Amino acid sequence: MRFNIKIAAFLGANLIRVLGRSWRMRVIDEGYVDEARRHAASVIFCFWHGRMLPLSYEGRNRSIHVLASEHRDGEIMGQTIRRLGFGHVRGSSTRGGARAIRELVAKLHEGFDLGITVDGPKGPRYEVKPGPIEIARLSGSPAVPVTTGSASHWVFSSWDAFELPKPFTRVDVRFGRPIIVPPDADTDLLEKKRMELQKTLRDITSLNDENVTGG
Repeated sequence: MRFNIKIAAFLGANLIRVLGRSWRMRVIDEGYVDEARRHAASVIFCFWHGRMLPLSYEGRNRSIHVLASEHRDGEIMGQTIRRLGFGHVRGSSTRGGARAIRELVAKLHEGFDLGITVDGPKGPRYEVKPGPIEIARLSGSPAVPVTTGSASHWVFSSWDAFELPKPFTRVDVRFGRPIIVPPDADTDLLEKKRMELQKTLRDITSLNDENVTGG
């Protein structure tokens, strides 16, 4: 079983590299990342589960730490992203969640950025879970919305409608305005910030999908 996981991770990482080299990538509104770093050295990149594949190529070799579940699929993902130069924290919103949040906050305090699929690991699609906002509150690091869109892609019949951009297509990576959560935020403010992150991600995803074929 462990050997099969290693083979799957090796093949997955190399597939991402081959596809990524063929894509015509464009990064939009990256200035929002600079804005976030004026508030804190480390940031939390927040994105949809179904749009993460181009980000695994764009963000490679930057030691960004990501959360992967403790199940078999999560282990495959963890080993795949490690091969692409990411860090890996085990856990999920349902299993190992509290420990994972502590580890992710510690990584931010150590100076690493995070990458979090905010509607993962099982959805509902395009609904932000409370975890990323709680991590932002505990760490003082801004949540930076980021999404992707591609001119031509395959869509999987999965809960997240996972998008696999086709070779040589245009792929846009688009950032949104960072969201800062005060350390003393109460329940109402945390929910307001969660909804703000959700709306921003939905808006920039729609904008990407409308404009990715241009330019």
